[in-house]
Amino acid sequence: MNDVPRLASVVFRLSREKLGALKDLSRSTRIRQSEYLREAISDLLDKYEDRLVD
Repeated sequence: MNDVPRLASVVFRLSREKLGALKDLSRSTRIRQSEYLREAISDLLDKYEDRLVD
C-alpha cells in the first residue's frame, strides 16, 4: 500500500506582487511554490485549530 496522501488541486487568486515574490523565493531556494503554499496552509490551520469543527 502507498502511504503518501492523495493531493487535490486548488485554484485561487494571488496578487501579482505576492506571486512574483513567491516565484523569486522558489527560484532562489529551489523549493517548489506548491511546497511553500502547502506549508503556509498547514501553519494557518494549526494556528486556528481551535476554531475547526471536527
